[in-house]
Amino acid sequence: MTYFKSFQPTKFSPLALLDMAYIVILLPLLLMLKIPMLVFVFMVLTILFFKKTPAKNTLIMFVFIMGILALYLSLYGTFSFRGLSRLKLFLELLVYILIIVVSMQRLTRVINIYLLISPMLFLALSLFFYYGMYMLIYVVFEIFFLLWMILAHHMEGDVWEGFRSGMVMFMVSLPWVVVLFIFFPRISFEHASYGFKGENIQRMGHDGTMHLDSKALLVPSNRIVMEVGFDKDIPSSDLLYFRGSMLYIDKIDHWEPLPSYIKRENKMYYPTEGTNVDYKVTLYPTQKQWIYLLDMPSMTVRKSSLDRDLISTLEKPIKEPLHYAASSSLSLRFHDVLDSYTLQMSSAFSKEQNPLTYKEAQKLKTAYLSIEKRAKAIVTFFQDQSLTYSLKPEPLDINHSTDSFLFDTHQGYCVHFASSFVTMARMAGIPSRIVTGYKADLENSMKNYLAVKEKDAHAWAELYINEHWVRFETTATASSIEAQSQIQQLKESESQLSKSINLYLMYAKYQVETWILYYSNIRQLQLLQYAKENPKFIVTFVMSILALILFSFLVIAHFRRPKYSSETLKLLQPLLSALKKEGYLRKKEETLHQYFLRYLNDHPDKTAIKEVDRCYEQILYAGDDSKETKKELKLFIRKSLT
Repeated sequence: MTYFKSFQPTKFSPLALLDMAYIVILLPLLLMLKIPMLVFVFMVLTILFFKKTPAKNTLIMFVFIMGILALYLSLYGTFSFRGLSRLKLFLELLVYILIIVVSMQRLTRVINIYLLISPMLFLALSLFFYYGMYMLIYVVFEIFFLLWMILAHHMEGDVWEGFRSGMVMFMVSLPWVVVLFIFFPRISFEHASYGFKGENIQRMGHDGTMHLDSKALLVPSNRIVMEVGFDKDIPSSDLLYFRGSMLYIDKIDHWEPLPSYIKRENKMYYPTEGTNVDYKVTLYPTQKQWIYLLDMPSMTVRKSSLDRDLISTLEKPIKEPLHYAASSSLSLRFHDVLDSYTLQMSSAFSKEQNPLTYKEAQKLKTAYLSIEKRAKAIVTFFQDQSLTYSLKPEPLDINHSTDSFLFDTHQGYCVHFASSFVTMARMAGIPSRIVTGYKADLENSMKNYLAVKEKDAHAWAELYINEHWVRFETTATASSIEAQSQIQQLKESESQLSKSINLYLMYAKYQVETWILYYSNIRQLQLLQYAKENPKFIVTFVMSILALILFSFLVIAHFRRPKYSSETLKLLQPLLSALKKEGYLRKKEETLHQYFLRYLNDHPDKTAIKEVDRCYEQILYAGDDSKETKKELKLFIRKSLT
């Protein structure tokens, strides 16, 4: 015999709903808690798990003392009057105090205003510690989850009904939120430094030196250093050189920039040729002061300084993601008139340090009077040496690094090529210098988005020819690449599908962060101006909003659709709705049989409803769910509605 049971939704107590809200809200904050505070939270959870009755004052006092001890141990050594003034430290203290207070109140098993508003406080505080698309997505989920729990509480703990109502409210508000977000007037907070913080993993950054020994620049990592969004198409690969540090002085085992105490005329270069590009950069924390611009920058980035060598720096190290707009005129040649000191330092060399290289350089200097031909001859000389680009070269004789590279090991990567090329150029009478930065790879690009990774760190040479600095890609002189797999491993460590997925995710992340997290009043005005100039964009935007409204309507219709525990109850719904319109409301705890009898007492002539009751009872209690019985039930329901 088959029995049809009434649908019994899963219901939770108010405390259980509140606990679920706290679990979801506190998850991000747990990642920033110090170990003593994590131990305290684990202790409180353990007590709540085993103790199902309200805690006594002694236990609450014990929890309070342990919380204060955990707070002290977590922040010991970081507090001072100076430290207390720092917003982040103050907010961390606030989180700890709030956790202690909430723990004490939760142990009483009494819900008061503090427990009700604390989830919202924790949500607001988490925005000060985390930054990025993932946190944004999680915040949207947190807001929906809180709405869900509130509605479930008002529906006497019915979680499913709370979820349905929450989805309906969420989707009704979605189109309005999007429109208001785009068009609501923005206020520019120039000095604000809060909201969605947290991407503080240190990236490799240049520090104004370049080593040739075991400390030589080589970071075969796929970690992203910066993301670049171009206003138009991405330039070709041979123009994607991001300038970082400028090096002049050969210190045998490493190169250094000119001393900071030397005062040089801050005369700007200008390109002989090139295309202007505008772009925006998100530079991740490097703990260094250098920021990166494409050669050659045509403007100074806000709050930074651009020196005589077009190297851009900030006053303080970069400890948080930095966002800046830049403009460059892409060119291989920069016009400049050197001062005597710079000319002297860019021509200095030691012939005793690399005698073999000096001998060959003198031959070229004698053979070619034209500096352009001499520079080309150096390139040819490097190509004739059968040099090998290798990520794991044999160690150089550091005291004679150029001779060792050109005439002994014949192996190296960008730092060895650039150092040797500049040394030989100077010996041949051509002022030269080394530039370190990043050479971006178009494989990590999509549309107008470009990701620059740690493995893209690079060094190249600039030679001073006829009052122009000219860039030379020295690694292009390599005759072969040793162990192709060394470089290929970096590119094939992931499958092509995985790389494509990762690139799409990075692109989506960048777009979200650009247009949502950093949607400022400036971007809003730019968007409105673009809409004025492009009628097609307005049509596309309107169609997108209409599509969003249609999608919201479909989701709302789905979740508003009633859910029934059986097909029989679903069949009865039209009749029950009709009786409800007549003023016959079904009482609480009243069965359908009792409900129909009450109606029949007032309307004895409604024999069709009597037959409906008979069929329903037959299906429910006799287990007769045959097609004939259901067909008969449908027939009497139709008669009842006529």
